[in-house]
Amino acid sequence: MIFKYSILLLFATIFFSSCNVQDLEKYNEDFKGDWKSNVYFSPSAGDSIRNYLKIDGKNSAFGLACEKDNEFTNCLYFQSGKAKFNKASNGLQVGNSVQIIYRVDQEPVINSSGEWQIIIDSIIYTKY
Repeated sequence: MIFKYSILLLFATIFFSSCNVQDLEKYNEDFKGDWKSNVYFSPSAGDSIRNYLKIDGKNSAFGLACEKDNEFTNCLYFQSGKAKFNKASNGLQVGNSVQIIYRVDQEPVINSSGEWQIIIDSIIYTKY
């Protein structure tokens, strides 16, 4: 009897947690577009780099520690595919890999300079 309830509880948990995951553009259209971080020095790369984020349906991409002047070039880490958002955890997933989930600290807003910005894992990205 306890086994039946445990299985029912497991399926209910999976069902409700999956309801929290949505395609990013369907969740908030303001995410759609091309984003980049400011240039910063990365000891791992040994150079000045920046991060890039492209939200465009199935062709979304996230590049970390890429060449500062060439989007998605020589990135230390790159993911591509559909972008999904978990409303419960504010988690951003790009592609099918669940190894790295990014935390959206601030959804898209227009900042005091009149630029669109988002904050992901404490890094500010502006739309370009």
